[in-house]
Amino acid sequence: MIKLFVFDLGKVILPFEHRQIAVKLHEASMIRDRFKPDDVFQFLFDHSRGFVNVYEEGRTTSREFFMKLRERYKLDLEFEEFKEIWNNIFEEDPAVNEVILYLKKKGYPVFLLSNTNELHFAHIIEKYPIVNYLDEWILSFEVGAKKPSEKIYDTIFEKKTVERHEVLYIDDIPQYVEAAASYGIPGIVFREAADIWKVIHENCV
Repeated sequence: MIKLFVFDLGKVILPFEHRQIAVKLHEASMIRDRFKPDDVFQFLFDHSRGFVNVYEEGRTTSREFFMKLRERYKLDLEFEEFKEIWNNIFEEDPAVNEVILYLKKKGYPVFLLSNTNELHFAHIIEKYPIVNYLDEWILSFEVGAKKPSEKIYDTIFEKKTVERHEVLYIDDIPQYVEAAASYGIPGIVFREAADIWKVIHENCV
């Protein structure tokens, strides 16, 4: 029996495309003839070595993060302009909103567990009301660890007294679902809202 639903944020609750960040930063660079947008993307978002990791683990401030990028790529941008580029990458998925609201109506606790950063999340809670329906936010930049680290998954059980097998973890990245399973937390790899409805209908009648 499922007693707690834990959702990833990006590409589950909120679809996004972050390659546009690299394109726009390249356009804003005064030395853009020396590199390509893909170089910016790799520097920022490489899974293991990307500069975003230190930011999403809370090891640098938003302004320090921006200043490092501005210096590296000679960006003709002020911080507020950078925020616009950095933040405007998300959209809503009404079908997933419907799942979350259904679960809340039925009395299930619903958590968020996300690799994210301060600027993105401040923007999201202001622009996307669905996030405010969730009972707890477990955020990598606050926890100081990113998935697939066990530390961030363990935070679930600091917030709620529940057995691990009573949790359903929902993420679009198979590696993170596999990590959760290795820590005793069942999960599903998200592709569309129908994937979650199937589990609800099978386990939450």
